[in-house]
Amino acid sequence: MKTFLFSYSYQGAESVFEIRAESAEDAKKRVMRLQYATLDGELVAKVPTNRVFVPLLSHLLSALTKIFSLKRS
Repeated sequence: MKTFLFSYSYQGAESVFEIRAESAEDAKKRVMRLQYATLDGELVAKVPTNRVFVPLLSHLLSALTKIFSLKRS
């Protein structure tokens, strides 16, 4: 996979985003699908990890999700 950059203007501001795709044509096709995208949430942090740490982080996040789900019930 390669990373392709796209840019656009909105209300006087320039924005850039990246798409991972096999080719430039594939990247353009993926961008066309954005009109069908759904908003899944807001990114509040990026946590750099190494591959050894990922399973531990995954279990921790799963446990926290369960704890907060129980508090809402």
